[in-house]
Amino acid sequence: MSIARACSSLLVLHAQQAQYATCALVFLASALAFGPILFDEKSALAENSSNTDAARIVLVAEESEYDYMAVSAELPASKYIGIALHDLERARDPSTESDKRPVVLEESSCPSEGWPAAALHGPSLRTGNAPMATSTGSGDCKCKTKLGDTRSKRLAALYVNRKFSLPTGVVPKDYDFLSLRIAYRDGVKAYLNGQLIASRNMQNTPASASDRVRGPEWEEFILPLPGGLLTKTNLLSIELRPARLRNGVRFDAELSLQKASALARGPLLQQVRETSAIVSFDTHLPVAAKVLYGTSAQLGKQALSAGASLARHHQVKLTGLSPGQVVHYQVVFAGGATEVLRFHVPPPREKVLHFAVYGDMRGGHRIHAQIVSALQAELIDFVIVTGDLVLRGSDEADWQRFFAVAQPLLARLPFYPVAGNHDRGSSGDEARRMKEIFVMWPGPTNRPAGGHWHSFEQSGVHFVMLDSNHYRNSDQLAWLEKDLKSARKRGVRAIFAAVHAGPYSRGLHRGNSYAEEHYAPLLRKYGVSILFSGHDHLYQRGEVAGLPYMVSGGGGAPLYSVRCGIKGKPRCKKRDGMQHVAKEYHYILISVFPKFVRACPKRIDRTPLEACIRYKLD
Repeated sequence: MSIARACSSLLVLHAQQAQYATCALVFLASALAFGPILFDEKSALAENSSNTDAARIVLVAEESEYDYMAVSAELPASKYIGIALHDLERARDPSTESDKRPVVLEESSCPSEGWPAAALHGPSLRTGNAPMATSTGSGDCKCKTKLGDTRSKRLAALYVNRKFSLPTGVVPKDYDFLSLRIAYRDGVKAYLNGQLIASRNMQNTPASASDRVRGPEWEEFILPLPGGLLTKTNLLSIELRPARLRNGVRFDAELSLQKASALARGPLLQQVRETSAIVSFDTHLPVAAKVLYGTSAQLGKQALSAGASLARHHQVKLTGLSPGQVVHYQVVFAGGATEVLRFHVPPPREKVLHFAVYGDMRGGHRIHAQIVSALQAELIDFVIVTGDLVLRGSDEADWQRFFAVAQPLLARLPFYPVAGNHDRGSSGDEARRMKEIFVMWPGPTNRPAGGHWHSFEQSGVHFVMLDSNHYRNSDQLAWLEKDLKSARKRGVRAIFAAVHAGPYSRGLHRGNSYAEEHYAPLLRKYGVSILFSGHDHLYQRGEVAGLPYMVSGGGGAPLYSVRCGIKGKPRCKKRDGMQHVAKEYHYILISVFPKFVRACPKRIDRTPLEACIRYKLD
């Protein structure tokens, strides 16, 4: 059965509620700004034509014109909100369905016969520029082609075509891969000259709704170049579908030829110990890679990735380091190399240890970029992050944007996050695990696949990284007491704990009662110097029964108001020992001296949020 016949019938779950489906104008758009427009198409092609040695040739630019067709339907009644697109022929055959089978509403001509290998055609064909999007009522779609109002129609599918030619003098075999960047909602399939080149969040049946709600970020797909994929004249075809409970889609795209002259992601400093460190990075294609390093910019040593075998994800261990040493390093791979970068190993035990704390960046890229810049100007040894690095951890696009913003920091300072609720996915989806993104410190062997609790030490200071997504897992609680007891027995200088959803806060979430009842007593028992948390997007400092805590959730996500205990707000229902609270973006600098800890909260412009605080060490 062809996609053209199967894709376009809208079905509701009960025959009595059948509604009408038609081809309609559709407009998809990004509701947020997704980054700078790199080229307009005319200037891009002109530049490409005169510079065939460029590392990047844009074939289809952002905001290009597309031919498109769309499927729309009446909005479902609220009690029948579950709408899906189903296999047309199967739904038309009553013998294959129960009494409550889906009913075909009307066969549509979207897309036209022969698509995606052939261009769209027919009376439903329209032309418009991306970004394409719907709006709700009189709201601004922030798009160039507005295709409808989701208050009156559900936009169930969109099909687009764009014909393009290779610029004069451009030979595909001179490049390493195609890059397809797409802003889309919620599922997408992309074809080049009829061949499927990218797919995300689409079920197996051709006419199914997207199986996941996704966020607003652009996603990049990297496509190796098989011979013959690109010809002189080409056709880019894209199909988009909203998630089952959404009423619209959005779309923009960019297609380019590229040479593998830069890393896809990284480098990222992980597990920096007294004598070793791990440099993690991704390449666009499976290649051999290595890290050159040394005590000066002349380098002198090298470490191979995966024994010099071909890989896309690389973890390279640098050895022979010493406490406090400045390390210069450069990633070298087939096709290119980074600049010479540097970091330093944390100091010996008797020296002052400096680190920073911040968290809850999510989609707040502008603020996060300012924090990244500020932290590079601070004299610190590493960074602790209190979780919610991204909006939807199950969206690869969110991680791509996070690394693009944080990269200047990640290449120069070790970066150690705890897992937030958003880092797992939009609804507790653990398909994307943080330990697939970061080379996290080892944890207990009985920890479940989706668990992220662990501990590590730097300069004689112990750090406990808890997972609030697994508070109720008794293994984590048992591990915590064993770990804290062992650290005290070894005579560590100080103990710090970090978690996403902490026990105390006056923000939206008001603190986690389970953590207050079960985890706080253990942290207090073993003399934790400060408990760091996030989850509530504000700054708060306090102390409860001898346990100091700091809430640092001002890393970029929308700030939360203080909900209780201040002028104009009701009295707080529980005592949290609050000493300072502020609705401000910020980060915290921590210095561990031999006799005390100093905490200095700062705004993103590096001015003091409040005066530095001292905590005595036993």
